[in-house]
Amino acid sequence: MSVRGAMQSLRATLRRIPLAALLYHRLRASLAPLAPMTRTPYGFRLSGNAAMQAGGFEPEEVALVRELLAERDVFVDIGANIGLYTCVARSLGKRAVAVEPLAANLKRLRANLAANGWGDTEIAEVGLSDAEGRAELYGADTGASMVSGWAGLPRRTLLKQEIRLTTLDALLGERFAGERLLVKVDIEGAEYACLRGALRTLERDPAPAWLVEICLTENFPDGANPRYAATFELFFERGYRAVTANRARRPVTREEVARWAARGSAESGTYNYLFLP
Repeated sequence: MSVRGAMQSLRATLRRIPLAALLYHRLRASLAPLAPMTRTPYGFRLSGNAAMQAGGFEPEEVALVRELLAERDVFVDIGANIGLYTCVARSLGKRAVAVEPLAANLKRLRANLAANGWGDTEIAEVGLSDAEGRAELYGADTGASMVSGWAGLPRRTLLKQEIRLTTLDALLGERFAGERLLVKVDIEGAEYACLRGALRTLERDPAPAWLVEICLTENFPDGANPRYAATFELFFERGYRAVTANRARRPVTREEVARWAARGSAESGTYNYLFLP
C-alpha cells in the first residue's frame, strides 16, 4: 500500500473511532512547535501547513489581501489559524490583530510570528460571536468550527474544546479610531453571529473593508446556511457593496443573493466575498 493509501486508511479508521481521533489530533497538537520552518514565496517563514508554505493556499485571496493592505493601516484576522494572513500583513509593515481560539493553531501561530521577529503581534485567544460567553469549538486544523456537525464531523465528536467568546466591538473598543481597517472573517459557518457582534465596527468612519467567507450549502450539516442572505444584508443595509474575492471581482447584488438563498445554489464561483464601503 502506498503512503497516501495508508494515510487515507488511517483517517477512515479514526472517523469510526472518535476517541482514537481525539488522541491522534491531541498528539499532533503537542508536536506542532517541532514542525520545520520554510520560507514562503511571500518572503516570510512559516510552519504547519504545506500548501500555505508553498503559496498554494487561497492564492487569489492572499493576492487580494496584499493589494488591499496597500491602502489600509490595520489588519484584523478573525480565524487566524496558524497565521498565514497575519504574517502577510506584518511582512508588509502593517499592524495586525490575530483572533484564534484553537489551542493547537495558537501554538503554531506564535511560533510563526516569533520565527519572523513579530512576537509583538496582538493575539486574541477567543472566538467571536454576538455576545460574551462560552462555546464548544469542534474539529481541528483549518476546519475547526462552532457549528456542530460542520464539514461532516460527527455531531457527538469528542474532538472539541470549550472556548471563550467575546464580540469584535468589545475586542476593538475605541482603538484604531480614524484608521483604515481590513477585517478578514473566516470562521467556518459562524460569521453571521460574529458580524452581529460587530455592528459598531461595521459603522466606523472610515468604514473597514471586509473579506468574509460565506458558504451557502458547503459544509453545513443540515444542507444550507440559514443566515446566508442575512449575512450579506448586514453589509448591504449599511451601504457596503459586495464583490467576489477572486480574480473576477464580480459584483454581487442583494437580488442575486436572495435568489441564490431561495434555490440553494450560488453562481458566484466562490464563497469568499469582499465588502467595500
